[in-house]
Formats: sequence, structure tokens, C-alpha cells
Amino acid sequence: MIILLNGTSSAGKTTVARVLQEKHPGVLLLYGVDTMVQTVFPAKCDFPPFDEQAIKLIISEVDGRPQAKLEVSSYMYPVYEAAIRFYKMLSEQGYNLIVDEVLFDANRVTPYFEILAGETVYFIAVKPEKEVVVRREKARGDRISGLAEGLYDEVYNPLFTYDLILDTGKLTPNESAELILARMDRNESPRGFLASAMAWRRFSRPNRD
Repeated sequence: MIILLNGTSSAGKTTVARVLQEKHPGVLLLYGVDTMVQTVFPAKCDFPPFDEQAIKLIISEVDGRPQAKLEVSSYMYPVYEAAIRFYKMLSEQGYNLIVDEVLFDANRVTPYFEILAGETVYFIAVKPEKEVVVRREKARGDRISGLAEGLYDEVYNPLFTYDLILDTGKLTPNESAELILARMDRNESPRGFLASAMAWRRFSRPNRD
């Protein structure tokens, strides 16, 4: 079983995930884009020319505010896919997982729907209002300025259907974790991931260079 948390930067996904780990009656393993991909690359990949083999940061200004986008190189896609295959392997072996993700870039999203097609996946959005993530980003001081807002509309793709949407601007991490547990306790098969996969296959096409 996999709990897939999707949300932009500074949405509060990791905090919710860690509280959920403690509240869940069993053992939930926590993985995500940071632990499985971002931290394995050397720091020099944040700068030219090595960002061509990792993730390039593109910064612009909209209405006087910085907005940052991430451009993933084709060098990275197999690394992301390998992480998803790892999640599938653990799930097949009976482990329960939380995956903390920022689902942007069609070439990163598509493998989730393809590789995890046969798994039980609770698809959950961690989605505070845009102004909330902008404020949190500034307060934290350790995040790329403008990234939370720059990714917001792409991460919360209208093609996605969720089993649960958590407004972490209004809900505490404890309340969010309790809502996830209550959804799981209903013993109803999760439908959001399957519905999202169907919509994705119908309307979206990855474009690898």
C-alpha cells in the first residue's frame, strides 16, 4: 500500500507524513523526491554546466514577485523512474509506504501512473492556498524564493482526482494525519489514483527530448 502525497514546495507534506508515521498503528516507510533523488546528486549540480545533467532553475518575475520553475534534464528521468520502481518493489513485498512528491513535468508524472498501476495507492493532495505557501517559503528562509508559487498550478493539475484534499493552511499536521487515517479506515478502495491515471492517459502526453 502506498500513500502518495502530492503538493508544491512548502505545502507541509513532510510534516504531515512524519506525524502520520507516528499515528499509524503499523509501520509506514517514508520516501520521496528529496530522499530518493534530490539529495543523491552533488551540490555542483545546482550550477552550470552541471545543471544541464540535473535540474535547471529558471527564475522570472510575475506581478513584482519572483516565480521559479524547474526544468528537468533527460539525464534525470531514469533516476526518478528507478525510485518509483523501488516503491513498487517494497509495496509488492508487503511494506506500506508514504511517498512525499511534487508532481510536475509530464515525463516524471507518467511513470507513476504506469509503474504503480497495479498497486493500492491513496492519492492525497496537500494543498494550502497559494498565499499560504508563499508566506511559509519566506518565513522558512531555506527554500528557493518563488518556487512554491511557481510550481503551484502545475503540481495541482486539474487532471488529478484525489482521495483526499488537505488544506494545511487551515488543518494542523495532526488533523491532516487523522483525516488520512479516517479515510483509510473506511475500508473503501482508493479511486483517485486510478481516475487520475485514466485522465492522464487520455489528455496528457510526455515529451522527452
